[in-house]
Amino acid sequence: MIRIRKTIRHLILAVLPAGMSCGSTPERQWSLASPDANCGITLHLAADGSLTYQIQHRDRNVTRAAPLGLVIGDEDFTTGLRFSHAGAPAGRRERYELFAGIAPRVDRLVNHRSIRFQNARAAGLSVDLAASDEGVAFRYRFDSGSATPREISEERTGFRLPADASGWMQPYHAAGKYTPAYEDFYFPVTPGSPPPVSRARPIGWSFPALFHLPSAGTWLLLTEVSSPDPYPACHLDAGSPEGLYRIAFPRQNERGGEPGPDLPARPRHTLPWTLPWRVIVIGTAADIATSTLITDLAPESRVADSSWIKPGRASWAWWSHPEGPFTEATFHRFTDLAADMGWEYTLFDANWWDPGLEALVPHASSRKVASMVWTHARDFSRPDARREKLDEMVRHGAAGLKADFWCSDRQESLENVMELFRDAAERKLLVNLHGCTLPRGWHRTWPNFITAEAVLGAESYLYEQGFTGKAAELNTVLPFTRNVAGPMDYTPLALSGKIHPRLTTAAHELATAIVFTSGVIHFAEQPSVIAGLPDGARQVLRDIPARWEETRCLVGEPGRLVVFARRSGESWFIAGLNGTGRERLLELDLSEHRALARRLLIHEAENQQGEVSTSAPAVRDLWQHRLPPRGGFILRLDP
Repeated sequence: MIRIRKTIRHLILAVLPAGMSCGSTPERQWSLASPDANCGITLHLAADGSLTYQIQHRDRNVTRAAPLGLVIGDEDFTTGLRFSHAGAPAGRRERYELFAGIAPRVDRLVNHRSIRFQNARAAGLSVDLAASDEGVAFRYRFDSGSATPREISEERTGFRLPADASGWMQPYHAAGKYTPAYEDFYFPVTPGSPPPVSRARPIGWSFPALFHLPSAGTWLLLTEVSSPDPYPACHLDAGSPEGLYRIAFPRQNERGGEPGPDLPARPRHTLPWTLPWRVIVIGTAADIATSTLITDLAPESRVADSSWIKPGRASWAWWSHPEGPFTEATFHRFTDLAADMGWEYTLFDANWWDPGLEALVPHASSRKVASMVWTHARDFSRPDARREKLDEMVRHGAAGLKADFWCSDRQESLENVMELFRDAAERKLLVNLHGCTLPRGWHRTWPNFITAEAVLGAESYLYEQGFTGKAAELNTVLPFTRNVAGPMDYTPLALSGKIHPRLTTAAHELATAIVFTSGVIHFAEQPSVIAGLPDGARQVLRDIPARWEETRCLVGEPGRLVVFARRSGESWFIAGLNGTGRERLLELDLSEHRALARRLLIHEAENQQGEVSTSAPAVRDLWQHRLPPRGGFILRLDP
């Protein structure tokens, strides 16, 4: 009887506006709840005809009323709106395959509802709502047709957080030669905090933004998901008065730092027009780290036959030899490393043209290693140039490409990226983006999009003096922020010394290869260093896949501590990172893994920072391990 009542309550919450009885007429307030009724979103139409929304979690409001509305052409949808009609809530089952991400196959139920309004001139605007057990989302939609492109001059959308919120955000950079590219630290913030001056001049905050709400007992991740129609990539304005973070457009001069006006680059398209989803993931930090809500809301796959898409691991010469020599022998050495380790790929980065692909790809093919090839984003700015470059890659036998230096969130830049995905898929080529914007659900729509940078990764040991002191903390924030948005080409390992020596331990660096997810894992290390690892550690690098069968976040303390458990076949790999300068005692309940009696622990050697050791811990239900400052570990469990 209790179960029946609970089911009925869930159905009522999904259908009725908040605070309304069965006999009420919905005129000012419309709600949608998730299938489990724990997450909800409510629209409210004020007396002046303006729209606001609030987010609910476990029957309580967790955000304050935040504004909606926009101005498109000569039509104002910020005030003077009146209700037209509301569709009934309907559940939609999202079943799809991911080649890069938390799970290889996803099966989620998402509730949807559309509410339509008219402005003072009787022009229509629909607000679509979505609610899943992992969070909520909303977007705008224009259904009427218009052959003439329409421009959005203003979007008032915002996220309003309670006063006790605190979290982690990354500055959004002004246009420059290498910016914006989402390459900065995540900083601890509270509402009202201005973006700090860090690696470049900040003009706002980047997506995604992570917040803890103590009074609501939950975490929120704010981000966006692209629609099938053109739109720029947005970010958050620099100011957040009274906890309100507003949507901001990219700038006109985001073209590799070329001179130009520092003005918003506004969205422009014909009607009908569906705008991006604005997404709020809700739950514990661990829930957010394993959420698929972003891809649940993304357009379905545009690749009919995906059997040729193979996630994998790659060797990479550039990190070890950024200044060369860019010789055939150098590239062959890293190809041979991939072959010896059983990795699927090798990456021919910048200056591959010195020896030439005609010398490099055949050797890789002879070793049964597939080739990825570095390219520049300018190669894909025009349709004819894009197709010519892709055809060149195919002629040489490449399996994929790394396209670098986009440095723009403008609408036309994102359109070029989508066209690259499409044309590359037609030629069965994988795509890795660098110097780029944040992924926005694209790895579902274009599964040949296998990974992207948009992160301050291991190459920062070459360029960023401040990286060494903040890397451990950053590494325990990324699983709850950037990596939730999509596959992340952090290029893990980074064991040998660089210009700016690391302060993390070698075990910490090894563990990042398991904690972070990427459709192709580019290992940043040279053959001699990998050969010098203990046998057990080297075997882990042979055996960990790029595509895991199951993932759990066991410990989620952003900025402090993270532990993930990932399954491949019957084996589990548990990896943890200490983001602090203090020793941490970790306790894990491994009782469900009693049958996995073969256990290998990879941890710090006596000198801690420089080397790793392996040991075989006793089989106990409660496993304890001391993590040194900025330390890490890998615990392998096998039948």
